[in-house]
Amino acid sequence: MIGFCLTVVLWGYFMFGYLFILLFLFVPYYWVARGGTAALQKLNHLHLKGFFMLTRRLIPRTTYAIDPKVRELRSSIIICNHISYLDPILLVSLFPQQTTIVKNTFFRVPIFGWFLRRAGYVPSSPAEMLGEAMIKNLENVKAHLAAGGNFFVFPEGTRSRDGNLSTFNRGVFSIARYCGTSLDLIFITGTDQLFRPGTFSFNTRKDNVITLELIASIHPDYQARNFSISSVLDQARQVFEQKIADVKGDARPKAEG
Repeated sequence: MIGFCLTVVLWGYFMFGYLFILLFLFVPYYWVARGGTAALQKLNHLHLKGFFMLTRRLIPRTTYAIDPKVRELRSSIIICNHISYLDPILLVSLFPQQTTIVKNTFFRVPIFGWFLRRAGYVPSSPAEMLGEAMIKNLENVKAHLAAGGNFFVFPEGTRSRDGNLSTFNRGVFSIARYCGTSLDLIFITGTDQLFRPGTFSFNTRKDNVITLELIASIHPDYQARNFSISSVLDQARQVFEQKIADVKGDARPKAEG
């Protein structure tokens, strides 16, 4: 019962931010602030930062271990593993200027869809990755990075139910090549324990640590004659697979001496 009540409070805060604050703060702020896109990203960051501050207070059995190197990332294309719906909103809460690829269905939601577009988030629709729309999105991402913002992507495209990696999509690696940007790899753990796949409620009864760790930075030589997107994709995937193997190895019971 306690878990259900806390879940209602947390999601109530979450929705309140996008239904009430969006109308009475986000929209006016967009029109009066210079650089409206950056302003909306900053307000979204503050809203979700508040969400996790509330989560920490209401669910003290879950703690957070955020690598300082993650917090310091700027002008970065970030690749992450994906284990929970909390992953993207946690990343937004860490970076004042950020954008990502969002499911196209969210852009059809009244007002909220307007906010997503004005805040510079990229629709996942195939139509947005072709022709003039694709060039516009790529140029927007490039300008966003040049202004110090971060662009984070989950190349698996969907959450993993067992912690293992799904197939990586090539899209983010093509974007990195277009922008001439290196790739920073972040490994996330614990979000699936706080908000488990297939459930609505937050898990308030289990001791848990949510970690975000910068596990590698890849600096491709895009001008090399033998450069290939596939090789960079494989390199990134190998880093994640090794990290997953290490974590699972540490989690195995140690043999008694």
